Amino acid sequence: MIEYQPYRFDTVFGRSPNFLTVMKLDRKQNLISKELLPIEDIQEIKNTIKKLNKVITSLPEGELSIGHHNGSSKWFHYKDHKQVYIKKDNRLLAKKLAIKKYLSLKVELLEAQLKEASYKKRHTYAVEQKLETILKDSAYLELLNEYLSSTTLEYRQWMNADYPKNTNHPETLVHPTVGGLLVRSKSESMIAVALSENNIPYRYENLLELNGITLAPDFTILHPVSGRIYYWEHFGLLDNDQYCSNLVQKIRTYAEANIILGENLIITYETQASPLNFHTINNIIKQYF
Repeated sequence: MIEYQPYRFDTVFGRSPNFLTVMKLDRKQNLISKELLPIEDIQEIKNTIKKLNKVITSLPEGELSIGHHNGSSKWFHYKDHKQVYIKKDNRLLAKKLAIKKYLSLKVELLEAQLKEASYKKRHTYAVEQKLETILKDSAYLELLNEYLSSTTLEYRQWMNADYPKNTNHPETLVHPTVGGLLVRSKSESMIAVALSENNIPYRYENLLELNGITLAPDFTILHPVSGRIYYWEHFGLLDNDQYCSNLVQKIRTYAEANIILGENLIITYETQASPLNFHTINNIIKQYF
């Protein structure tokens, strides 16, 4: 008999709220310098917590945990100090419990932000780490897919419309993300999840013709308010000199077509020593959208 060791969390993460303070972390002392939250922002956070708690109380009692073994996963319902296996035909229960986890950690993060408004100590880091764990887990993403994909009909039609896609190297499309989409890296999956969390419509590798050169931006994004198009490129191999040269050439190609870095072009990058994380991604989304 296979023994599963499910993930266990006291609370689990929800959608990433916009960070309402300007922070600078001192990693040695775990202190932050910040601008205090305006009273109206504090009240907005408290109102949001109240609304989320109301939704949470309407969901089933207990928690969801997911066990993994040899590429397969199992759902478990943890309730009254007992852990019971959830059959696959009871998917609705698993989905509701996944949403409950998601929203519960959102409340925890909002409460941590309120603490940061009063004390010069960072309280959100541990919650953000739980977010990274959950949203990198394809089993959780599968259950949260419908909830995370709740964009308006107009934006959903734009996202799902037929568009020219990059067909090169389909064998590298191995990382699942929201909506059943397969992308080429874990970092691209994180970006897709964060955009979906914030109800920002996007297309993956929509071919783009610029002055006779065909590019496939990682993400073509429709601003949900202004309707302006943005492009997001992620560069994950900055340790490679040739890759860096290609990066510079690609930015030049964009600039010649009036797609300007810092305006309508977003770039993220990473090295083996400094991988991309959700905190960085969500701060960029807050800045641009």
